[in-house]
Amino acid sequence: MMPDKKTYGRLPLCAEMVRRGSRLADIGTDHGYLPISLCREGKIPSALACDINPLPLRSAQHNILKYNLSDRIRTRLSDGLLQVRPDEADDIVIAGMGGELIRDILAAAPWVRDRDKHLVLQPMTHHEDLILWLYENGFVIDRQEAVKDADKLYTVLSAHYTGETRACDLYTAIVGKLALNQAESRAFLSRSLQNLRNKCKGDPSLLPTVQQLEEAIRETE
Repeated sequence: MMPDKKTYGRLPLCAEMVRRGSRLADIGTDHGYLPISLCREGKIPSALACDINPLPLRSAQHNILKYNLSDRIRTRLSDGLLQVRPDEADDIVIAGMGGELIRDILAAAPWVRDRDKHLVLQPMTHHEDLILWLYENGFVIDRQEAVKDADKLYTVLSAHYTGETRACDLYTAIVGKLALNQAESRAFLSRSLQNLRNKCKGDPSLLPTVQQLEEAIRETE
């Protein structure tokens, strides 16, 4: 159902990070591909496929019917998590959105601050803003990886709530839990470095972070 991880990595990596046996809420569902794949392989018992727009939901409904999964996957029109009840989902996937939007969706659903809930997040841009919010709001990142998808680089992370907040500078937010000894992580952070250099032209206060990131990447080459 989903493209192979070697050629199209975002969704398969998200699927890999979902906990076996959990009830899934897929926010911003991509034609229902993720919950369909996870239900078909028996990793999860049920899922909610949610989107703010009716058109993607109709596509998801068509695919769910195609695979005879209507008894296990429900679709729901929802602005983020606003129409999802805390007792309906254990694992929450939010993929294919900007980091700032993912942050705002989580902030608008206080019930995700629960030690039993598990987040799988795939920001398309501004991942550092999302990580900063997670650290400052009592979440810990369990795992983070960079992945190539259609010749572009993205990051996927899983997180859960502990209640322990921590200070987070820009360098920490950019690097997160990425392993610098992995080629795709270095490539992803090199792109982040270039973006930071461009911003530094208008904001010299970013220079120390630029230098810190340059040194960290250089040491692992």
